[in-house]
Amino acid sequence: MSRYVVIGGGAVGGLLAAQLQLAGRSVVLVARGAQLAAVRAGGLRVRRPHGDDVVRLATAGGPDEVRLRTGDVLVLATKAQDAEAALATWAWQPVHDGDAQDAAVAGAGADLPVLTLQNGLATEDAALRRFARVYGVTVGVAASYLVPGEVVSPSYPVVGLLWLGRYPAPAGPVVADADQERFVRDLAAAGFAATSVPDISAWKARKLLGNVRNGLDLLDGTDEEKTRAGTLLVAEAEAAYAAAGIVPAPADAIQAGARLSIEAVPGHVPGRLSTWQSFARGATSEIDHLNGEIVGLGRRHGVPTPHNERLQRLLGAQAAAGAPPGTHRVAELLPVDAGV
Repeated sequence: MSRYVVIGGGAVGGLLAAQLQLAGRSVVLVARGAQLAAVRAGGLRVRRPHGDDVVRLATAGGPDEVRLRTGDVLVLATKAQDAEAALATWAWQPVHDGDAQDAAVAGAGADLPVLTLQNGLATEDAALRRFARVYGVTVGVAASYLVPGEVVSPSYPVVGLLWLGRYPAPAGPVVADADQERFVRDLAAAGFAATSVPDISAWKARKLLGNVRNGLDLLDGTDEEKTRAGTLLVAEAEAAYAAAGIVPAPADAIQAGARLSIEAVPGHVPGRLSTWQSFARGATSEIDHLNGEIVGLGRRHGVPTPHNERLQRLLGAQAAAGAPPGTHRVAELLPVDAGV
């Protein structure tokens, strides 16, 4: 049986590790700081609508605490802005041929399969520079991580939606990938609605069309203002995609699989997206990999993306200053003549 080494202990990584552990898979959760200390001391508490699970997990603070072995699967669950450093670190760790202390070194981390769970379009290429077997994963969960030692998961019994595929997509006729299908089965057993897809890049691109609106969650303003702003952000992203030749998965394909119930969890205020959660915890921002990805595409292909650029600049400066959600208003994002 494969051991899943989940790198990143936030909402997605923590929930994934807990669910795999509950499903009887072998798991190591690699976390840091207060989250690592809390999970080591009392397990990871998964707060659900109808009760909590406290899941005891094998933990590590970094690669120096994990003895990698053949058969391991690396699951990169950091935010996109932290992915490059994590990939560079884990790729060259020794991999041993078995559990024995005297087991020979059989290769490096780069020889293991890596699952990339990040938003945006950049992580898979970053992984491919070092790893031969890259599997992109598009994630749809309503989980939250705000308090060390706990993850709030308001969906049950299906806890999240996952689309998983080999990167890059194989050329020519689609050939079954045994590892891809195995990963999907394990994730399904762990409570996720997991789907194997032939072209994960298309699904990552579709998710990003929603993610470009994430930053609006940090701005004060009315629902009508945010709807108008979101429409402009997505329109720019679609224009940049068209110029770059990027074809996202159809919206109805995502919606057809999106049957995730969300219920109230006692004491939890719902509705806050991952970008908001990062700012609330004082963590780094992934905005450069969301709106910044669209800005970069626009610059390469001569497509103006002023609203995405403005939002990126507002939130980039806000993150650098350590300012909390609510520092800016939607009105600062758009010109007066935009009707916002």
